[in-house]
Amino acid sequence: MVFAAGTAHAATTLRLGHTFNPGEASYELLGELGERVEERTDGELKVQVFPSEQLGSEVQLLQQSKNGSIDIVVPGYSGASTLLPAMEISNAPFIFQSWDEARHILEGEAYQPIFDELKEQHTLVPLAKTWYWGWRNLTFNGDEVHSVEDMKGLKVRVPESPAWVEMVKAFDASPTPIPFSEVYLALQQGTVDGQENPIPTIYSRKFYEVQDQLVMSRHMLQSQVVLMNSQKFESLSESHQEILREVVQELAQENYELQTEREGSMLEELRAGGNINVIEDIDRASFEEAAVQARENLVDRWGEEDYRRVMTAIENYRN
Repeated sequence: MVFAAGTAHAATTLRLGHTFNPGEASYELLGELGERVEERTDGELKVQVFPSEQLGSEVQLLQQSKNGSIDIVVPGYSGASTLLPAMEISNAPFIFQSWDEARHILEGEAYQPIFDELKEQHTLVPLAKTWYWGWRNLTFNGDEVHSVEDMKGLKVRVPESPAWVEMVKAFDASPTPIPFSEVYLALQQGTVDGQENPIPTIYSRKFYEVQDQLVMSRHMLQSQVVLMNSQKFESLSESHQEILREVVQELAQENYELQTEREGSMLEELRAGGNINVIEDIDRASFEEAAVQARENLVDRWGEEDYRRVMTAIENYRN
């Protein structure tokens, strides 16, 4: 009886909070995390998952993880930038050309000093540095948008984040921060002319019902990052640390495969449905040129050294 009680007491339970909802790939996969970890650690390590903002918003979850009241969170890089602005560099407009390029930068030496600073200042370490969400694209009502010139004067809903505000300003449009829960109504009522989000969000939130064109700008890559309180992580045995990271990274890869598959099928469904005109013939160079100025306007926020190091690494990767 004493041995049994001791064994039960030895099990460690981690708390993970996230913002994903039923029907989203990330919701499904993170729901499997606890079972996989428990199986591979013979029940010695458990993960209790709290989805759908049950424990708070993305920013609130980050603060709770930093303070140790929960253990693991899955914010976007833009959300993590509320703690450390340099985290937002990966959300810079037109900074990446492919997912492979993004992974090389975010998981490599270029971003490591930023993660080191995140640990030092906010006691958070990554279990997976990339968790794919999707390429963001623009939607509008009205005249077709093919170039930056076509965006002049348009009101575009943006999150309350400097990267988005500066990007839309650089496109000569008017950035209009609106809470995400109010975007559909704002589009329906014409409060704004358009918005931007990844295909799964445009599809699941039915923005195609209140927008007549989808501009395949692929202007930003949205990735989440799986972060854990560093003190809690270091309190685990090395074998449990390794298993936890291994499982999370397996799930991250599965998420990429599932999410890209759904992205493709959702886009085809939008095309076939006829409710929204999918515009792929765009003057990408005009957007990319404008984005350079948007990024330069944010260098002081991000930090010159971090930004230049990342841009040099991207250039080296392409060469």
